[in-house]
Amino acid sequence: MTVKYDIHIESLPVDQLQDPRCLTFGNYGRVLGVGGIQKMVNRFMKCMLTPLGSDTSDPDYGTQLAASFLSNVAPEDLFSIAAQSVAAAEQKIQEYDSIQGVPDDERLASTEIENISIDESGLGVVLIVRLSNVSGTVVQTQMSSYAGVTNG
Repeated sequence: MTVKYDIHIESLPVDQLQDPRCLTFGNYGRVLGVGGIQKMVNRFMKCMLTPLGSDTSDPDYGTQLAASFLSNVAPEDLFSIAAQSVAAAEQKIQEYDSIQGVPDDERLASTEIENISIDESGLGVVLIVRLSNVSGTVVQTQMSSYAGVTNG
């Protein structure tokens, strides 16, 4: 049996954001391979943050969320875009999982938006999503926008 690992991806803390790059391979001396629930979270986050149409091998991969984070979008519009993006990423990941024979602990069963809110500054949006795998494990992930959101 071949075990496949993914590269671990972490969000940068807000105080470390200095450019449009919001993801890093983490504070590790070398690349960290992950499997199980963390691999599922990484695959979901990668799909959510990949601009729709930017993957030339699969133009339907990705969502509108990343482009919206970098655009001049009113928060109420971003709420709708975020909800659509979560549904699109869930569908795409589940489609991949059914074709590739992904193990149950890495297979996405469902997503649920727990909260979409304006952050404390009034300029950003925070999206919290609950992810469940087929094995029954539930985790929570958070995405934040701190640029491009207008106040009305």
